[in-house]
Amino acid sequence: MRCKVQISLDLHTIEDALYVADIAVQCGVDWLEAGTGLMVEQGLHVVTALRAKYPHHPIVCDFKVCDGASYFAKIAAAAGATHFDVMAAAHDATLRAAGESARQLGLTAIADTMFCADQVAAAVRAEALGVQMIGWHLGLDHRTENRGLRAIDGLADVLKAVKIPVQVVGGLSIEDAITAAKMGASSVVIGGPLVPVDRGAQLMANLRAVVAGVRA
Repeated sequence: MRCKVQISLDLHTIEDALYVADIAVQCGVDWLEAGTGLMVEQGLHVVTALRAKYPHHPIVCDFKVCDGASYFAKIAAAAGATHFDVMAAAHDATLRAAGESARQLGLTAIADTMFCADQVAAAVRAEALGVQMIGWHLGLDHRTENRGLRAIDGLADVLKAVKIPVQVVGGLSIEDAITAAKMGASSVVIGGPLVPVDRGAQLMANLRAVVAGVRA
């Protein structure tokens, strides 16, 4: 199965999110993500608006769940999401609940490895506890303080360690997104660095380059 391209809609308004989502869909992006900040500001109305406009696209709720996984799974499903994320650093019970609730509701639970000192071990643990996907994540603050790090660092190790799909996220460049796909990532997440403020020609060029490179 080919690697999917996901756009993180880390914006402030539903109107802007729909506008950028429209550009992304035109460029061939596969999955749409309601970013954490956007949902904090606008709530799950973001997800319902995306689902109304794009009835067939996978939609990811970037909840970053640390507790109450069953509750968050239910409200994500009710809003029309297909995926939600739970922190791999959460309690065993939370990861188990995330995976089980996802299975019951027809969702995919993504275990986000950000915050984990040993991300590979965290991914193995999350898989054993029943989540359906790993989010191999280099967080914003972490990469801001450590400019030499890339989200694809260590990717080969986690791909060898788990059997479930692995998503790569965290300041990906066009080249890194394509490399991740070649290495075997199931999906790559395009965020801030490739979503410039012009919301026009450069954004379209970036997204088309990622989609073409990943599909190649």
